[in-house]
Amino acid sequence: MATELKRNKFIVSKALKNFVLAAVLTAAATQLAHTADSMIVGHIVGPDAVSAINLVLPFVEVLNCMGFLICFGSNAMCAQAIGCNDKDKVARTFTSTLISVMTFGLVVSLAISFFSRDIVAYLSDDPRLDEMAYQYIHTYALGGWLQMMSYGLCLFVATDGRPRIVTKAVVAGALANGIADVAFIWALDMGVMGAALGSLSMFVFNILILTNYLRKPTSSYKLKWPGRDFFSIFLHNIKEGAPITLSNSLMAVTILVINAIVLHYLGADGLFLWSVCLQMLLLSYVFIDGIIESLFAVGGILVGERDLRGLQILVREALVIISVLVAALIVIMYIPGLVGLLFGVTDATLAAELNHVLRIFALMLIPFATTQILLSAYQLVGHEGASVTTAAAQTISLVLMVWLAAESENIELWWGYAIGAALVLLAQLTLTYIQSRRQHSSISALTMIPNKQEGYTFDRSIPYQTDDVYTVLQQIDQFLKTTGIDATTLFEVNLCCEELMTNIAKHSAGHITHHSFDVHFNVTNDAVFVTIKDAGKPFDPIKAGKMADPNIGNKEYQHLGLRLVTNIIPDITYKYMYGQNTVFIYRQLSHTDK
Repeated sequence: MATELKRNKFIVSKALKNFVLAAVLTAAATQLAHTADSMIVGHIVGPDAVSAINLVLPFVEVLNCMGFLICFGSNAMCAQAIGCNDKDKVARTFTSTLISVMTFGLVVSLAISFFSRDIVAYLSDDPRLDEMAYQYIHTYALGGWLQMMSYGLCLFVATDGRPRIVTKAVVAGALANGIADVAFIWALDMGVMGAALGSLSMFVFNILILTNYLRKPTSSYKLKWPGRDFFSIFLHNIKEGAPITLSNSLMAVTILVINAIVLHYLGADGLFLWSVCLQMLLLSYVFIDGIIESLFAVGGILVGERDLRGLQILVREALVIISVLVAALIVIMYIPGLVGLLFGVTDATLAAELNHVLRIFALMLIPFATTQILLSAYQLVGHEGASVTTAAAQTISLVLMVWLAAESENIELWWGYAIGAALVLLAQLTLTYIQSRRQHSSISALTMIPNKQEGYTFDRSIPYQTDDVYTVLQQIDQFLKTTGIDATTLFEVNLCCEELMTNIAKHSAGHITHHSFDVHFNVTNDAVFVTIKDAGKPFDPIKAGKMADPNIGNKEYQHLGLRLVTNIIPDITYKYMYGQNTVFIYRQLSHTDK
């Protein structure tokens, strides 16, 4: 049973934008560092070096996928545990992840490096590319576990409400990468091997900076030996991370197969054109990855809070933002000669051909990006099968359409990308609509988010006005009475909400009265969950309550009400996350309470 939802998007949208800005800047710094390798190599070593790096890129993606598999699912579980205020689960999951990267990640990195000569022999028989491809993947793979660790720590710190710290760490790492590129590629004349070393230096800087934050008392992540539960936690995290890992693995497969198709039909020059297009696709992943990380961080916490309405708002806003960001990238691709200039294209004929190819290729980016966001939304709400199926369909469609276009005499190969991406999105729109109708509207079309939450749910967005707060407090009282909880719990929860909500309205001091704050309730047979979020200045009501003194003359006397709150419900937690004050209240119900 659920009450009528009266919720606006301000708080959820602000959290998303706060995270996305930092996540996109983080992903941009990371991707631009990799793209800078290609640009510098293209200018100093030549176009063949760019093609050589692209040739072994699928195995760099294998390292990425291993990082996704170990860290992404673990981070999603931590986000939900933070939303549920389960500190023990957060600590054990976090520690298990660090152990996993140091063992399994290191084994995979060394294996790829050891077999790098065989890998290159399998991928290419072009002597122009083979040796450079080997030098790059052999060197890069040796430090692949550093990439996994860096990625995992970035996720954890960002999910803990500190995405800007991640941005600072990655920007510092990107600057280190740029300096290392100049030193290794140009000054020391190490070619593509120097590009690989430059990338690894970035991950080292990231790890050092992020570890410094994780050691602080404000961090949600503590080390706690998982003991016998290590393998069960590991397997559960792998299960959670498998769909997104499969999606990224299939991306590596897509690149691998399309490399072969383009090389067969268009030769080394065609592979260079595809390499530049691929770099543009990877730049779109700057936005895609930023939004996906935001979905799993902010959305994971909303799932933990049992806030499905907030999750619906989050996914809708994410789709709008990704469309705007990718459209901006498409505009850049349509500027004549700009992309070619960045990659060292000086031949007029090749530059004209690249400009033509980019304008066709750009048409795939919005449908491709939309599909990526949607399959992540499916996973968030437990539709792993739909997520996996969509990821596989995207790979099959892109490869098949590119191959058919290459075989056709009437259509250019490059049209295959746009056609393949559009077909998958059209299928998603059709199938999710049909399923939502079959389920009698129990799930939302397109996103597949359930329309109803287990138990009793109450949602409100409240203006920063005392009169409005008291109106909603009366609604909360009526709502709690309909749930059937006992009179003592009803009184205590009402009292806590009154003190916290009126305190928020008073502290706004007229600065943010044109916006609102959110209150969310979920009442089950076992517990009452309450989340209160506002976008005001950082203020910890729990700390203020504990500091309050009962003596009237004390300067903290104004916080006696907050002290009462902490005494009534000990299991109450405050955290400043994504530019918002967030208070989690958990009240366990005995079997006689309901």
